[in-house]
Amino acid sequence: MKWLSESPAAQRPCSTQRFVLTELEYGQAAQNRSSRLAAGDRPEQNEPSCTIVSNDPQIIERCAAIAVGAAVRIKHCADVQQVLADGSGPVLWGSDMAALAEHASVAADVLVGLEQDAASLWSLASRIPKARVALLPAASQWLGEYLGLWAMRAGHGHTLALNASAGGLGNTTLAALLAHAGTLSGLRSIMIDLDQHSQGAWPLICATPPTGVGWEELQQSGGTLAAHQLAETLPQLRETSILTWSQATGAHKLEDQLVIRLLAAVRQGFDLVVLDTGRAPHPQRQALSQFIDRNVATASSLTIPSSGEVVLCGEQKLRNAPAGFPEILGVFPEHARIIKCAERGVLFDSFKSRALRQHLSNLCLIPQVPEQR
Repeated sequence: MKWLSESPAAQRPCSTQRFVLTELEYGQAAQNRSSRLAAGDRPEQNEPSCTIVSNDPQIIERCAAIAVGAAVRIKHCADVQQVLADGSGPVLWGSDMAALAEHASVAADVLVGLEQDAASLWSLASRIPKARVALLPAASQWLGEYLGLWAMRAGHGHTLALNASAGGLGNTTLAALLAHAGTLSGLRSIMIDLDQHSQGAWPLICATPPTGVGWEELQQSGGTLAAHQLAETLPQLRETSILTWSQATGAHKLEDQLVIRLLAAVRQGFDLVVLDTGRAPHPQRQALSQFIDRNVATASSLTIPSSGEVVLCGEQKLRNAPAGFPEILGVFPEHARIIKCAERGVLFDSFKSRALRQHLSNLCLIPQVPEQR
């Protein structure tokens, strides 16, 4: 069974820059994942890191402590050529080697030194475009915030948010299926339940949830959430990670800082992040907006928002054209196989349906794997 190429009716101009799944064998996810891991693609390798170019033990020790507080891995380098080969993320130059930064082809993001180095570092920074100066210990807080903000935005994962214009449209079902579609296409994928009125997604997805942490446990975690730890501890169903509530306890409220830490980590550890944000507008939309790459609304023909990208759920035809002329991406029908599989507690078995795979492919919401680009 394969993911089908787009049908002529679903083809769109290249200028839209959408993503599409093409010609993927159903059940090939394990093979794709194994080949990527064999090539050295590990979750921890995607964690943010910075480089300190210095031989001064005092500067190295201070920068290491600041990086740990910002949840950024720090690599010590005393050879400029090694920075050229291995450098990733911000490059910090200690005052003892900062003079080399002026003529090096590698970036000089921050010149770090002690208070007595102020004159030489500021003079050097004036000759290096975009170079910043951090005089320790006075600038420790600034440097920590600089590294922390960079780490938060450094994730490579494509984040897709699905928000419903009304209840009962199948927003959670579509989110789970899109996440698993990403897994089947060779991506490391996760679905995150952010619906404040969620009763937990497990009853819809499977009868016996796999072991792993839920929102309840993460609320008690505190501190920084590491990408590789999340990849190892979150429950996985057929290699698709799922974060939801373990128990149905009514309305939920998550702290903004927990959501920010979580999304920053999953963008570093996963290729595709699908957010089920429930009915719009979400109370934490400002915190979510800095992580979302694409925001799509699910709607019926009677609840279409006035603008944005929309997927019609359940109905095949658009009765009335909305005033704002939103972009209709396609239709996600109430497929009979989805209903039967959900009732049996094996939602992902619905991918055996050729028609369902075609509908999901035509929505063009999944990033292409490198071989498809």
